[in-house]
Amino acid sequence: MVELERHLAQLGVTTIASTPHHPQTCGKDERSHQTLQKWLAARPPADNLATLQRLLDEYRTIYNNRRHQSLNGLTPQQRYDARPKATPATGPRRPSGVTTRPVSATGVIAFSGCSIVLGRTWAGHTATIYWQGDRVTVMINDTVARQLTLDRSVRYQRLTNPKLSAKS
Repeated sequence: MVELERHLAQLGVTTIASTPHHPQTCGKDERSHQTLQKWLAARPPADNLATLQRLLDEYRTIYNNRRHQSLNGLTPQQRYDARPKATPATGPRRPSGVTTRPVSATGVIAFSGCSIVLGRTWAGHTATIYWQGDRVTVMINDTVARQLTLDRSVRYQRLTNPKLSAKS
């Protein structure tokens, strides 16, 4: 977890992880990166970060103001300008926060009336818990030890879901 993810977690924003080279979640980004890489490869290499930033700024301007077949002949900027902008959600916010817990000798932490299994590997460490509603991310130092949505129908939050294991 990087500093941005920690900051977002403290604000109650839940990040969604995706797997590299997984087209269902990353395809558009990977395709966009491929186009950028080809565009950069057709130019002399940047000597320093300032030059690279100028190239990236030029690419962004060209890309956002060039017509795209997939956008019915519109530019990305035209599409963006025409759409309503997102506004903060109204209504009650799901509670969120950050706390720490010791990991027991058996690799379990207690949180929100539940026992969350992390595994004996983490025994004796201190876990930092980022939570929003029932979505929980447990960190040990800079490692994600576990991410889960609490199952309030049981106290003991196992590492594997027995319902899913039975289907395999």
